[in-house]
Amino acid sequence: MRAAEIGAEIGEAISSRLPDPHAMASRRGLDIRWMRLKYNVPGILLATLVTWRGQSATARMADQVAENGVFAPLGWVLMGALVLGVFMLLPIGSWLGSALAHVVTWIVQGTVAVIGRGWRTPYIGYVLRLVVAVAAWSFVFAVLLVMGRETIRWLTGA
Repeated sequence: MRAAEIGAEIGEAISSRLPDPHAMASRRGLDIRWMRLKYNVPGILLATLVTWRGQSATARMADQVAENGVFAPLGWVLMGALVLGVFMLLPIGSWLGSALAHVVTWIVQGTVAVIGRGWRTPYIGYVLRLVVAVAAWSFVFAVLLVMGRETIRWLTGA
């Protein structure tokens, strides 16, 4: 009985001297606990179970990764940058390319502002976070699926 009280006092004394583990995360900008990627059950379920035209998000991402590589999801963005670069190299395309670059910059800044505003609202923010979680989990599952397939092929020699 007395030993339990002494142990409790020692534990309280030690814990009172330790820094707050959530102090750094409570500062604005450093708190990423909202993502809950490790425990985001709706994101995992949507990434694996919900299908569109007969394929889940993970299956689509796995096909892209298997056919085009790990950086396949960035391909469309890089293709747009390549087209803009080609416009910049053409003689008359320099003016056209700079105008197009300004339009793209304006659209990107507007989109970021709208998404940032929506991110802070309660319901729209949750849906946006869920979309980010679905995309992240789909990519992780796709890479693991492709690596597993290649490992099995390598081990079996098929």
